[in-house]
Amino acid sequence: MRIDLSRVAIIARKEFADHLTDRTFLLVLALLGILTLLALEQGLASYTHQMEQYLAILEMTAHSEHLTTSPLVSSPPAPVLRTILSIMGRSFLLFSPLLAIAVGFDLISGERTTRSLRTLLSRPVYRDEVITGKAVGGTAVLVFASAVPYLLVLAGALVAGLTVTPYDAAIMALYWGALVFYLLAYFGVAVAFSAFSEDGGRALAWTMAVFILFSVIVPVAAEDAANSAASSYPAPAWPGDNPTPDEVQQYLEERSSRYAAYNGVKNTILALSPNGNYETMVQMLRSLHSGGGDGEAVAEKPGLEDVLGRFWQNIVGLVAFPAIFLAVAYARFMRIDLR
Repeated sequence: MRIDLSRVAIIARKEFADHLTDRTFLLVLALLGILTLLALEQGLASYTHQMEQYLAILEMTAHSEHLTTSPLVSSPPAPVLRTILSIMGRSFLLFSPLLAIAVGFDLISGERTTRSLRTLLSRPVYRDEVITGKAVGGTAVLVFASAVPYLLVLAGALVAGLTVTPYDAAIMALYWGALVFYLLAYFGVAVAFSAFSEDGGRALAWTMAVFILFSVIVPVAAEDAANSAASSYPAPAWPGDNPTPDEVQQYLEERSSRYAAYNGVKNTILALSPNGNYETMVQMLRSLHSGGGDGEAVAEKPGLEDVLGRFWQNIVGLVAFPAIFLAVAYARFMRIDLR
């Protein structure tokens, strides 16, 4: 059986257009837009407040020969885009999967409820073309919708008169890419349950259960398992008031072993969760976007190869997650009984 890409494209375009007019999708997209505007407001307000404090300290220092300031207090504020993108990342960790779930939970079950799937399959089109077109259309609308918040940030930054360097734009693109992979993970889950459920309500309930599992239960389980693993290494005590270099070295090695056991178990468990992988990528991107002002030279910052090398495992985890669920949905759809 050979897939006709023209028929797949027709189905994908129809799916894309249907979602852009769907009230649930538009409501969740509006929620993400509100979160983005709040992140813009908080980031700009925080930057303005820190800059005012920094300038006040510089002015006080300039008029006093005996005033000394701490480097931590007198250092300029972090780049405002880093703050805005970091706030967005934390908000999207919890709320953005709702967008993917809204797109995928009735992708198949909704068609079965309205009996339109039987009508569609009565036409000269194969089942694999239908499920492929629907998946492509759903993916396209998620890619488009996930770009809207970052376009709002870019527009807000330019309106506010901020300098957006090519490095800033590259980091923003990586934030967007991480969000796309994160959305596709829950899109795959929603499509799989949509294929197995008789109606959209059941598919939505099962998908939300998986979302709660990975958002709440898995992080708690990872924390408990990490603490249990770390407890096998006794917490080292600081070796007195005048420790020798050997005692300090031993203390550092024991503490390092304890932290290694804790982080190893926790990161391993979270690597199985799309939430854990996305959160790790956001934290890494935040650290890469630190230091200096908005106009810092690009050459002084990590290159793209170095950036991708730091979280390629998380990318693999986020890609594998939807791939498995979409494969299950495909297999189920090919055998579904529409009588």
